[in-house]
Amino acid sequence: MRSKSKLKQMQYEIIMEGFISIDCGSNEDYIDEDTKIPYISDKGLIDTGIVKTVSPDSPENIRQHAKNLRSFPQGTRNCYTLRPEQGKNNNYLIRARFFYGNYDGKNQTPEFDLHLGVNEWKTVDLTNSVPYGVHYDIIHVPLMDYIDVCLINTGRGVPFISALELRLLDNSIYPTQGRALTKMMGYDVGRDRSDSDVR
Repeated sequence: MRSKSKLKQMQYEIIMEGFISIDCGSNEDYIDEDTKIPYISDKGLIDTGIVKTVSPDSPENIRQHAKNLRSFPQGTRNCYTLRPEQGKNNNYLIRARFFYGNYDGKNQTPEFDLHLGVNEWKTVDLTNSVPYGVHYDIIHVPLMDYIDVCLINTGRGVPFISALELRLLDNSIYPTQGRALTKMMGYDVGRDRSDSDVR
């Protein structure tokens, strides 16, 4: 098992490289056993919302970042402000993950909006989601030194989030000129179905 100082050093190096992986609702930092990716807690990144744990009836093999979440029953707009080291004018892949897991015991998935800054990104609708939840990707070149990812209550249930990930891309990949590209569909055409997920 790695020492806390070694874990912190790895997290620092990954953040410096533009890799930020946030487990929303986690009380501690850790390294994911399957992907070996360090996740940091969101405790120091946001001061709103309530930490919740998914139902014990959830699938046993869900990833660590799906076991807890942060719910936002108060306020219309709640935001994470990310400050990547390279900052503005760099190309980033941003991924937001949502696993409901009947955390509130209502067995009723909410619907809410996801914004990138003041701009609408996606409506989060988990009605027909797979057993392990959904994630949404967007490629964005921020014009400021920070990126706001916001959850918007639209009156159709309480917004929540399980994980938030940021990946620095080469600026030659998907040039957006200060705008954003959202992924409609992704296909893996070279992996055998029996292989594990590719990150």
